[in-house]
Formats: sequence, C-alpha cells, structure tokens
Amino acid sequence: MMKFAIIEVGVVANLAVAETPLQSNWVEATDAVSIGDLWDGENFTHAPTIQKSSEQIQTEIVTETQKRLDDFAKTRNYDSILSACTYASDTNLKFSAEGQYCIDSRGATWTKLYQILAEVEAATRQMPTGYADIESELPTLAWPN
Repeated sequence: MMKFAIIEVGVVANLAVAETPLQSNWVEATDAVSIGDLWDGENFTHAPTIQKSSEQIQTEIVTETQKRLDDFAKTRNYDSILSACTYASDTNLKFSAEGQYCIDSRGATWTKLYQILAEVEAATRQMPTGYADIESELPTLAWPN
C-alpha cells in the first residue's frame, strides 16, 4: 500500500492509501505530506503559515466568548444571554433565578476576559494564539437548580 496526495488546483485536498493511483490527480506522497500542502507538479511544500495580528486574535476571542454565553443561554431556550438577563426581574421565580444567574455569569465572564487582555497589554502575559488558549480560564457556566 502506498500513500497518495489528492491534488486539486495545486493543493493537497486529501490523502489516500491504495495499491495504485485511482485518479490522474493522485500523486505518490511521503508521510511528511499533509492536507493543505502545495504541489508544483514536481515537489510538495508546506503552505505558508498566516500569522494573525493581535487585533484579529482579540476580535476572535471576544466573538467566541460572546458565542459561548449566547450558546449557554440557548440551552434553556433563551434567544441569547442578553435575552436571558432580561428575565431577572420576572415574576416567575424560575425565570427570575435563571435571569439573575445569567447576569452574574455574564459579568464574571467579561471581567475575567478583560483581566486576561489587560495582562497581555501590560506584558505580564503572552498574547493567546486564540480563544482555545483562554477558554478554560473563563467561569464555568452551569444552570442553578
């Protein structure tokens, strides 16, 4: 069995293992070849890594943090965290408790995120490479009983 790179427009679109190439765009490859690598007709090269700016990373982190809060609220059929927060003064005690929890959780989450970003700005912490680097530091979201 041999490893083949499936080439589409000069890029390794997929990898396959077979006895022989099954299509004309299948090129024998070494174990070092990965999806996304480039093929110039003779040689494979790794695609250049695109570096994100600190502004792009911060935007991604803020967007993903908001999505995390909104997705949490949606587990109880609220439209978003903002929608859930509006129920804090509801006369229904369940809705009221959930709304207050969302207010508290939203505040704790943004407080922690902006603490992380302030540490980066103060150079006491390295810039995260993305949301995954800080997600575990955000407060746990779990509905009250």
